[in-house]
Amino acid sequence: MTVPTTSRVQRWHVIRRSPTFWVGAAITLVWVLSAIFGDLLTPYDPLGTPQDVLNRLQPPSAANWFGTDELGRDVLSRVIVGARQVLTVSLAATVIGTILGTALGLVVGYYGGLVDDIIGRILDAFLSIPLVITAMLALAALGPNTFGVILVIGLVFTPLIAKTVRAAVLAERQLDYVTAAQLLKESSFYILFVEIFPNVTNVIIVEFTVRLGYAIFTVLALSFLGFGLEPSIPDWGLAISQHYQYLTGNIWWPVLFPALAIASLVVGINLVADGIAQAFEN
Repeated sequence: MTVPTTSRVQRWHVIRRSPTFWVGAAITLVWVLSAIFGDLLTPYDPLGTPQDVLNRLQPPSAANWFGTDELGRDVLSRVIVGARQVLTVSLAATVIGTILGTALGLVVGYYGGLVDDIIGRILDAFLSIPLVITAMLALAALGPNTFGVILVIGLVFTPLIAKTVRAAVLAERQLDYVTAAQLLKESSFYILFVEIFPNVTNVIIVEFTVRLGYAIFTVLALSFLGFGLEPSIPDWGLAISQHYQYLTGNIWWPVLFPALAIASLVVGINLVADGIAQAFEN
């Protein structure tokens, strides 16, 4: 027990001294708080009820810091509340992909042989198609809805995570503690989830944080392309899609502020992932 405890202390020490991690965590925390308490932070109703069409496409001002959109809704309020949907969907999708990918990677990496050959080829086939295209094809069949977006992105991430976990398990399978467990006639389930799994959790944690950033980008890309969530829900990707044509008329605020929100959240998550990865590399 001493070695794992020492290892955890060392990793936490690296994270504590990592400016990359803390900058990313601060940025991410801002959006997490916006997602949780957005309704209390917004200066106006983000749904714009009642609609104020006479105040549509107004530039940033003291009354509307981020201006208004094509329906007269306050852009700042919609940006704040928009964090809720993207974080909820992205987190749920990443959890699903991580659970399925980890289980699949453990099994394939441990058994190898014919199991690895068959499942590995299937995973390679899925990975040969760009992620967004795969998600678009699936959502075209299922229809745009929150559960469908979560499920599709989770399933799309499964082979990516499975391949990473498989590689880690292949390395662990050659070590003495696995051989000793096999000689003691321990069950495969015990070896996989009690012996090997704790030793690949570092890979899984890093993969989870990295995939969360990709999930956010994917959810918003699908929204931009019209395969996202309901139009009435404040959504950064959809906001850009609905307003980018106004850029030619020098109406930039309905696009710029959601774009900055996307960029800051993705950068924040990636900085956290980098900080965690550095901790596990030491």
